[in-house]
Amino acid sequence: MTIGTDGTYRGPSGPPGSAVDPGAAHDAAPMQRLRWLLSDVLVTTHGMRSLALVSTDGLPLVAADEHSPAEELATLAAGLTALSGGMSQLLGFGGLRRTVVTLEDGTLLLMSVDATTCLAAYTTADCDLSVVGYQLARLVERAGHVLTTQLRRELRGVPGQEMTR
Repeated sequence: MTIGTDGTYRGPSGPPGSAVDPGAAHDAAPMQRLRWLLSDVLVTTHGMRSLALVSTDGLPLVAADEHSPAEELATLAAGLTALSGGMSQLLGFGGLRRTVVTLEDGTLLLMSVDATTCLAAYTTADCDLSVVGYQLARLVERAGHVLTTQLRRELRGVPGQEMTR
């Protein structure tokens, strides 16, 4: 999968060794296309353990794979975003862009997509956070228009579409 320089989706590459049909990307459901976008970042970024698109009110929107703890990441993102955003407002530092929580065995990185949506990534302790930050920023820059909660509103009106892993 690639995202063109114009921000358009070019189709999935699929996990290593898989036979994903790139032409199927345009026929796939919006949630599946988002999953492909997130999965590509997850599998190509060394040290990234999980990645999910979550709303800042605590709802998981889509996870990169079925093993990503989307519900837990969404809950953490809601609390941390509220605290970080409140601190930013209190100190007059402008809008919240990212929150980084360094833990003993890894790092939680939240990157804002818009005021109501963020990417939540959990990494290993030895990963290069500058690479993870770059990949998430690149994803937001090139595909942010599809990563917003507008998708959530659209999916509510589409029968058969669910916001699950």
